[in-house]
Amino acid sequence: MNQAEFFIEAPSTGTVHLRRAVLIYDGQQGSALATVHDIEEVDGEAVIGAGQAMTPRAAMDLAKALLKRAAHGGFLPETVLYMDGDVIVWWVPPARRHIAFRVDAEQAAAFGGQERGESVPHPGLVFAASSRVWRVWAVKGARRPTPVTPLFQVPYFNVDVRGNICQGNAPVPEGTTVEKIAAWNDAFLRSYFTHPNGLGKLVRYRGGAYAFWRDMLNGRFQRFPERVLVDVKTTLGGLLGLKEGA
Repeated sequence: MNQAEFFIEAPSTGTVHLRRAVLIYDGQQGSALATVHDIEEVDGEAVIGAGQAMTPRAAMDLAKALLKRAAHGGFLPETVLYMDGDVIVWWVPPARRHIAFRVDAEQAAAFGGQERGESVPHPGLVFAASSRVWRVWAVKGARRPTPVTPLFQVPYFNVDVRGNICQGNAPVPEGTTVEKIAAWNDAFLRSYFTHPNGLGKLVRYRGGAYAFWRDMLNGRFQRFPERVLVDVKTTLGGLLGLKEGA
């Protein structure tokens, strides 16, 4: 009998047990067939038993479970709102944080300098990241968002009207596991904000986004003025394709 030897690194919080095996057969023109086999113990060794065909539904359930296992482990913090494969959506509560700007010379006089940075109040934020997207929205209040929570355009530079973040030269983390959330937050909030992206309105404020952030940096507001946020006409559930109340 030919034997294969391999090792599995088990999670540190528990143990794993070999219960079943999946055999995959490649067919012509890219087709495939999979069979599921129970594992039997014979003379102290694991032996693959008789199998049965894996249904497409079972294959999809297995793939989804494996992706979730790869994305996170252990307990999920309250800030995590949604996970599906490598997609992770999380909430950053409102707080006072440092923010830095680097604007062009044309805007420097009105802005109060070409480079400025201060600790200012920020709204609650909802981030979404995957291997393909990096997006952010604002939310009102300090409660954890739910599927019916309205989303708003973030008031920051470097973000377009659909919430897409312009990465520029800022390095971003590899992977979208729970453990990387702080690194994703830092990649955005600790970068330089340089210019508005796109034609959409960032804030409802006299003088526009530059005037708003100039006044924020000058200490005009002790709390973030949520009245300036622009409604994007969708909810968190709508964004995720969930039915209301899900």
